[in-house]
Amino acid sequence: MSNKKKHFRLIFILSIFILLLNDHFLKDYFGNYFTGKLSDFSGLFAFPYFLCLLFPSKINFNYIVTGLFFIFWKSEFIEPLLHSFHLIGIGLNRTVDYSDLIALSVLPFSYLYWYSNWNDYINFHKALKPMVLVVCAFSFVATSMPKQYGNLNLKTNLEVRLKANKQDVISILNLSKNKKNYDFEFKLSEYNATINAIVKVDRLENGLISIKLDSILDFDVRGGLFVGVDEDDVDYIKNLNSRDFEKFFVENELPKIFQNKNESK
Repeated sequence: MSNKKKHFRLIFILSIFILLLNDHFLKDYFGNYFTGKLSDFSGLFAFPYFLCLLFPSKINFNYIVTGLFFIFWKSEFIEPLLHSFHLIGIGLNRTVDYSDLIALSVLPFSYLYWYSNWNDYINFHKALKPMVLVVCAFSFVATSMPKQYGNLNLKTNLEVRLKANKQDVISILNLSKNKKNYDFEFKLSEYNATINAIVKVDRLENGLISIKLDSILDFDVRGGLFVGVDEDDVDYIKNLNSRDFEKFFVENELPKIFQNKNESK
């Protein structure tokens, strides 16, 4: 297959689409183990292929360097380098998780795909080739947007009792089991923030459900690639108190339950 057609091959384009979709939507709204690994697999499939489009005479080198860099990127050894970037205003973020190295298993499939003769290319005009490369470059860089983390450790006293099905409440609020309680995330989009909290859901008599906002644990604020994290956003979150989070929960999260009940009638 001509190298000119390799820019528009279906599985390569699909892997870029999955990477962008996961990083900019799925992780935020359906964050779990699967979405946490999906970017690694799709990125490791697409990135060395992308390098081969730029440097087609160094195929083996591209794949070997990609694997080694991914191992280094996921290790603690890169921390001083990231700190240096932060000091000059270039925000990069990643999570140290050695279980992510399982994604290296996709490299041989990407390598074989590069050399395969499958005619799975999309019939795009050749003038779109630079756009494909730009989108690819953005997808690889944007996956490591900077974040700033902070602890809150606030206790709350909010309890709401309502008539509802316990499993429906868990599903609507997207709660995940944590021993006897549930993990819950606030999304404060205006401040690019995610707040981690603990919620208790108990079944009472007469079909009532008790929903308790037990505690506010910590937060992270996402920044822009070259501008870093907005410290005003961080300061705003740090200055919120228990009542602020209780108010947000009542005004923004509980209505989802009532809306669902009305739609079910």
